Amino acid sequence: MFFLRSAVCVSVFALSSGSVAMAQSLDRAMTAFDAGNYDIALAELLPLAQSGDVLALYNVGMTYEDGFGDYAEAAKWYRLAAKQGDAAAQTNLGHMYDNGQGVPRDDAQAVRWYLKAAEQGNVTAQFNLGVMYRNGEGVPQDLTQAIMWYAMAAKQGDPFAQSTLGVMHKNGEGVPQNDVKAYMWYAIGDVNGFEGGDILRASVAQSMTVEDISLAQLMAHDCLSSGYADCDW
Repeated sequence: MFFLRSAVCVSVFALSSGSVAMAQSLDRAMTAFDAGNYDIALAELLPLAQSGDVLALYNVGMTYEDGFGDYAEAAKWYRLAAKQGDAAAQTNLGHMYDNGQGVPRDDAQAVRWYLKAAEQGNVTAQFNLGVMYRNGEGVPQDLTQAIMWYAMAAKQGDPFAQSTLGVMHKNGEGVPQNDVKAYMWYAIGDVNGFEGGDILRASVAQSMTVEDISLAQLMAHDCLSSGYADCDW
């Protein structure tokens, strides 16, 4: 089985921890955005964005992308926020290069921006970077690097990364083949809502002993109960 989810973007309206007036403006923009009033949202956001506020820059980008479907304009605003170090904007800009949305498709640029965000701990970027290394897109294929980035995302609770680690252990991709670890990660992904996790778990269980299944269940329990601190069996 070859499990793969394509790279994804961050799609969450960012709120400010700054001044009361700024927070109120962003709150009004979010309310308008959620109601589909994108022009009103932009009217609230643009003065803040034009003053250089990084959260407003990101939110303008998201409004153009998810509200108006204008990828070129979204990429422009994401880039401004990304250059200020905003991890969500960096992830979304990487996603746009990854898919050729609003910018020419460029896997190397996608990796560049994913890496900046992933190094800040952005879980989506970490997962996406795992995808790029696994497929050899924008970088030479490197399954060891793929495992590393998937593991970082998995230990932040990402069920897709968790289930992908299960597949890679099942197939021996970048790691020694290990049904017990595959079952462990399938079980963890299933607990966290990965659709089809129960099917994956049942599939690998067919080639396991009762003792191995019990061990895998114990490992999954320890990993989850430790808040992902005790997952490296």
